[in-house]
Amino acid sequence: MVNLAAESDLALITRLPADSPKLTLALTRASERFRGRVHHNVTTTTGTLVLVGNGASKLLLPAIEVRAITAVRIDGVAVTDFRLLRRTGVLVREPYACWTKDYEVEVDCTYGFDVGEIPGDIKDAVLEHAATIALSLAHVQQESAGASSAGYNQNATTGTTQKWVETVNRYQVGEGDES
Repeated sequence: MVNLAAESDLALITRLPADSPKLTLALTRASERFRGRVHHNVTTTTGTLVLVGNGASKLLLPAIEVRAITAVRIDGVAVTDFRLLRRTGVLVREPYACWTKDYEVEVDCTYGFDVGEIPGDIKDAVLEHAATIALSLAHVQQESAGASSAGYNQNATTGTTQKWVETVNRYQVGEGDES
C-alpha cells in the first residue's frame, strides 16, 4: 500500500540521508498506524463494504470520499432505491424505506483520496509521527548502570502529538455496527 507522505519530505525534516532505510520503515509504520486509527485506507480503494442494517433510513458508510457506488445488496438481494449523501458518506433509502435491522448490507464502491489529493493535514501528521519513529530507531530507549538510569527519545515510546490526535479524529470513520 502506498505511504501517506513522501520520503523526500521526511528526509528534509529528519536530515537523514534520502536513501536511508529508516525513512522507508518509519513512513510505512506511520502510514499504517494512521490507517489503523482512522479505520479506512485513506487512499483510493475499490471493494465491498459489509455493514449491518440498523432499521433506519440512513446508513453511514465506513469510508471517506465515496466516489462511486456500483451495487448495493441486502442479504444478497440487489436494491436501487437509495441515494448517497457524498458530503457525509451516508446512504439513504428512498422513499420511506429502511436498512432492514440486522440484515447484511453489501456496498460495492470506490472511495478514498487519490495519492496526489491526500490532504495536507494527513501528510503533516504522518510526517511528524514518522520523523519521531525514524529518529528513535537508532537511539537508546532506556539505559541503566547500577543506581543510575537514563532514557532517550521518550516521546517516541509514550504516544502521539496533539496534531496527530486532531487529524485522526477529523478523518476517523465509525467502528462497529452502531457507528
